[in-house]
Amino acid sequence: MVDSSSKAQKIFRHLLVLANPSANSFDHSIAAEYAGGVKDNGQHIVIRDLYATGFDPVLKATERPAAAGWTPAPDVVEEIELLRTADLLVFVYPIWFGLPPAMLKGYVERVVGAGYTVNDLQGAVGQPVVQGKPLISFSTSGASYEWLNSQDQVQALKTIFDVYLWRGLAMSRAEHYRIDSVGSAMDPAYAAEQLAHVREAAQNCCARLASGQYRSEAEAEAARRARKSPG
Repeated sequence: MVDSSSKAQKIFRHLLVLANPSANSFDHSIAAEYAGGVKDNGQHIVIRDLYATGFDPVLKATERPAAAGWTPAPDVVEEIELLRTADLLVFVYPIWFGLPPAMLKGYVERVVGAGYTVNDLQGAVGQPVVQGKPLISFSTSGASYEWLNSQDQVQALKTIFDVYLWRGLAMSRAEHYRIDSVGSAMDPAYAAEQLAHVREAAQNCCARLASGQYRSEAEAEAARRARKSPG
């Protein structure tokens, strides 16, 4: 008889998608700090640096889900598999002209949204590779939070990107951490403080995965959607 306590515990997997072309960017420091927090908690992380890997963000006509005989493009098959096996999706990116870089938008179109039709999106039927999973985002900006908020950018980005993906793909939640006033002249103490917040966020994510909190939230969200369904 095998003692259940000896069975291997589930290893939770984080997929971090990084979208900044500068290898020396603060976004890279964020990714490294988040990864450190995950590893400290005995969980697994894969970092996909889209610029470093040469990811092609351009959606082809043959990749549109309405195309006859649709299949994933060969160069995104691995990306889709990484997403499918992840328990949590993390985006790290700078805000450019009020939006994420085109590189990240291309990743959403070609990988996160692969095979998902407009009817699926409107009906929030659930994208299998991310359904019920949390989305955690870290965005950086050179401008201050106060200035961005005065331009209505903070709420706008949350609405058109985070909430849109969360609801349309039937994910469990969307959390967003914003780090403002990022640049070459950043005060070292301020930078260190922000990275400490990133590591704390990573630790919180690990704890929520391990405790089943995210799973419970996903079940509650699925039940809420079912109640709202006209069927």
